[in-house]
Amino acid sequence: MVNQERPNELVAKQIVEERLGVELEHADTHGGVDYKSADGKIALEVTAVTQGGNKGARDALKKSVKKGVPGVDLATCWLVFAPEGQANMKTFIQRVQPALAELERVGESYFRRERAAIHTIEGGPLAEIYRTLLNAGVEMASSAPHEVKSDAPSHVHQVLVSTGSGGSVSGSDESLERLLDALSDKIDNPQKLAATGAVQRHLFVWVNDDTWHNIARPLSRTSPSWADEGWGAPSVAPTLDPAITHFWVMHERSRLGWFWDGKTWSALSPE
Repeated sequence: MVNQERPNELVAKQIVEERLGVELEHADTHGGVDYKSADGKIALEVTAVTQGGNKGARDALKKSVKKGVPGVDLATCWLVFAPEGQANMKTFIQRVQPALAELERVGESYFRRERAAIHTIEGGPLAEIYRTLLNAGVEMASSAPHEVKSDAPSHVHQVLVSTGSGGSVSGSDESLERLLDALSDKIDNPQKLAATGAVQRHLFVWVNDDTWHNIARPLSRTSPSWADEGWGAPSVAPTLDPAITHFWVMHERSRLGWFWDGKTWSALSPE
């Protein structure tokens, strides 16, 4: 019995076919490799690295943003970073925006969790404001002064929230290292590829908005981060299981990705 193709498997197959100029056939019988060429020389296995479980938190945050905080106006927009998947995101804006407005009133334009925690423990003058932001899970917040365009006089300053998990990374090389660490638990992928006996054995890995931030960051968006130094294709060869000769990584939403052909990396994009 042939297992049904999942949508992300079909898209991955089409991307590989177009890039290599080959045709692949669905071959997943009883848990085998996903695709093979008719002559058996090429095999493709498709997988994903994702946390899952964060969609509910993102949806809750969207509702919180939509609800807003009537009567609590900001003097400028704020950029806020918080962990994804945390509880009580449905009231995130309602808790955070009033605290940011209080910071504005006392002349503050920046919040960093570590510094704020020490200030609060020591009973500093901003302890109550900081405690609200700490309890809401805010890691960092910064005011973003900007000119209000004449053609948009009704612009309402807002809290722009970015969420992520897994800590920070210095560039694509480190993100690749974290990705390979996450894949090390998926031992069935190289096993399936090795069993085919194919000359070219491709592993295609999807990441998405539920993937750890320190893995997906280089591929999660277009410029400016895509253009920043250190965020292009990796500069080091991936440490792969011998069963994997070719390696693909792509973000489901942005369609930005990397391809390792066994010798060099190349960047993939929707264009």
